[in-house]
Amino acid sequence: MKRYDWSVGAVALAVMLGAALSGTARAEAGDIPGSHDPAFLKRYEGSSIIGYQSLPYDRYAIAELDPAKPPSGYRFATIEGQTTRIIYQTGTDHSPLELLRNYETAIEEAGFTRSVELTEKEADPRGFACNVYRQSWQQSDDWYDLSCAGIKQMGYVAAKGTKSGTTITLAVMLVNFNGDRDMTYQGRKLHFAPSQVTVVVDVVTSKAIEIKMIAVKASDIADALATKGTVDIYGILFDVDKTDIKPESTKTLDEVASLLKIDRTLKLEIAGHTDNTGDKDHNRKLSQGRAQSVVDTLVKKYGIAAARLQAKGYGDTKPVADNTTDAGKAKNRRVELRKL
Repeated sequence: MKRYDWSVGAVALAVMLGAALSGTARAEAGDIPGSHDPAFLKRYEGSSIIGYQSLPYDRYAIAELDPAKPPSGYRFATIEGQTTRIIYQTGTDHSPLELLRNYETAIEEAGFTRSVELTEKEADPRGFACNVYRQSWQQSDDWYDLSCAGIKQMGYVAAKGTKSGTTITLAVMLVNFNGDRDMTYQGRKLHFAPSQVTVVVDVVTSKAIEIKMIAVKASDIADALATKGTVDIYGILFDVDKTDIKPESTKTLDEVASLLKIDRTLKLEIAGHTDNTGDKDHNRKLSQGRAQSVVDTLVKKYGIAAARLQAKGYGDTKPVADNTTDAGKAKNRRVELRKL
């Protein structure tokens, strides 16, 4: 991200962001090895990356407006997904507010919708910055002490957007310190002047947690049906928003078919369930289509009599877990066998 006069630079910014979205993320001279910018968001001119870490799946605390504390109160909410943190050090003669305005505009131009904006007027800069930084990343004691005790001013903006069908949550925290500071971070000796802004960019990419359940056996299904009358199956998989059964579902389908062949009196409702993402009517139709795909496969591939099977789509009406987390949504996306 360049430093712009935003009133006259909108066209140049749009071109720049378009290039960032269509190209690959890159590093620049002075960055720590292995680090790079997000593909959709460029850095402020003259910045270098001094900290970088990416975790495959983790919890993250995002600030959001608190309706119970109008007009500018905030609270922290927990989200989950792939989390990446990039820490930049800028040049001198800047303020957090100056960079906050730059990042806000760049974020909106990149297609994200802002959810909250805070400065030291709305939040205690020391406590807030400490809460944001105190996540599960590898931490430097020097940086931790500095971020929690030495903050002078701050800016913060959070936003959400969709790229290639994936939900991305973005948080940018900007701080400066109340005096000259020296520290060592990730093997580097760093000096911070009061007029230098440190930028923490956190990117959380929604990612369904992989449920690695023990391979289901026909005997396990039979026991569950005998005791509860139902059993949730997670080994029958589908691509996002599709009804075609993925090839890796074969082992689970083999076990379901085996049970039906052993117990020839058994009749089953094959129930499809989704999470609450999207329109309810669409979810119901999607779950019905998936349930029907399972029935069709059992009939055509395994020779099970169609009269013994009944497809039913429930959409998102019968969750078994909290739909506010990716882990909960993954549990809600399932095929359920119900004894008739």
